[in-house]
Amino acid sequence: MRSQGSLMLFRLRRIRSKCLRIRVFDGESLENRKAISVILCSILLFGNVCAATKAAFSPDAIKINRIDSPLLDGNVGDQEWINATFLDVNFTFSNGKSYNAHVYLGHNETHLFVGAIIFKAGPNPYTVPDYVTRPDGFQIYFDVNNDANLAAPEAGRGLLNFIDIYQGNISWDDSVSKDYFWAPTYDPDQTKYWHESRPEIEGEYRWYDVANAGNLYNKPYNISSLGRGSYHGGFNDGDEHFEFCFPLNSEITFSNRLQLKAGETKTMGFCLEFYRQGFYFENGTRVPDLYDYWPGEGFTPNVVTNASQYAKMTVDLSLASNASPNSTILVVATTIAVLTIVLIVFWRKTTRRRSARISVH
Repeated sequence: MRSQGSLMLFRLRRIRSKCLRIRVFDGESLENRKAISVILCSILLFGNVCAATKAAFSPDAIKINRIDSPLLDGNVGDQEWINATFLDVNFTFSNGKSYNAHVYLGHNETHLFVGAIIFKAGPNPYTVPDYVTRPDGFQIYFDVNNDANLAAPEAGRGLLNFIDIYQGNISWDDSVSKDYFWAPTYDPDQTKYWHESRPEIEGEYRWYDVANAGNLYNKPYNISSLGRGSYHGGFNDGDEHFEFCFPLNSEITFSNRLQLKAGETKTMGFCLEFYRQGFYFENGTRVPDLYDYWPGEGFTPNVVTNASQYAKMTVDLSLASNASPNSTILVVATTIAVLTIVLIVFWRKTTRRRSARISVH
């Protein structure tokens, strides 16, 4: 197998040899033909290098587009997310209620951005007007190593929306950013809570709020997610918006484990969640959450604990990705340069023929 250096030299010699044999060079001196061939082969080889730097992606992964940082004001506007990767998904709860959602995913050099609109959601049905506000949440969970195996500390990020009802109207909305991690050890209190909140999930549910990391494992924590949600539309059928971001690589917090650095390309498993928080009665009886996960058709409660069912995404921070917006310009410029040189040589050749004919006559 050829090394990268020898392969590059081999290609350069082949291109130069072809350039020297181009018929349009007939009539040029050997020195001129060599000089022109060096210029041409350099341009063509540069084009080859540019074309070869396009990153390779997993064929079954969703490519996450590079975007400019959106304004995280809780309003998922079309223009600021126009270049993001778009997903049209549905969440179906155990009660049969289904919600269509538009999800936008994008990244820059340092952060992953998530935008979502849940259409015709209305306020959380467990919110008690004039008394208590219960949140809705939108989350994304990662299988960071893309090995279909959840192992501590995998990362999850999300946002809770609080929509308050006062005297028959939407009074205000507010948001709280959330970080989650896959716990390395079993915690009976947390497991009891999740089994009561989401009884349809089988097995151990170890996605814990990172705020519990200090209590469970005596580790410091900070919330890395940053975002805002909002409510738009009528009292019963308005749309919920979620916008948030988080670092692609940071060791500041307990669960910042995406570990994607500049110059790297990474494929990860992921799943999405929309849920509406339930509550406890005074006697301790739990009204379960309403929730569902994507990917999956219909109500799919066990996706979140089974990474083999996760979708896949690829985030590309390589130099090729950084230069990708200019790739078309490079191709056009290279083509123009080659054509210009060929036309100049052809013009010189034609001019010499005309001069030769004039001198003969």
